[in-house]
Amino acid sequence: MKLLLLNFLLFFNLYYAQELNASHMTEIAQHEFADLDGIMISRFGFKRVEDIEDVNQKVYTNDNDNTEKLMVITVIKNPKACSNILSIVNGSAARITRLKEELPKEGYQYAGKKKMSEDILVSQFTKENMTVSVTDHVTGIGAYQILLTCR
Repeated sequence: MKLLLLNFLLFFNLYYAQELNASHMTEIAQHEFADLDGIMISRFGFKRVEDIEDVNQKVYTNDNDNTEKLMVITVIKNPKACSNILSIVNGSAARITRLKEELPKEGYQYAGKKKMSEDILVSQFTKENMTVSVTDHVTGIGAYQILLTCR
């Protein structure tokens, strides 16, 4: 019985951890690049996708077959800036809406809409030297995109 309860709690915690939120993004971006597996796999329950990486990036996924629930996080090492760069692909409109609501609660200020390209409009949020850009619509890859950078 204890084993069943432990498995249930572990599943519930991993499911919750894979929910995207503003504090997770900031924590991941500022984490030491060499130690990312510890936080991404052990703490947040993601799977590493090594076959599409290079030496300065690590890719993680929640490995969900449902496009609405799929999340892919690419962490790009940026030793000359205040943090790593995060590029996140997320299929859930509800998650994106929640993220846009959470960012101001985490100290990010809404900086308006910006055109990233002819077809891509983003909502930008800034906090100190960090910028989060979130697409307002599903992009050509079939999902929303989020970019966290240090300016």
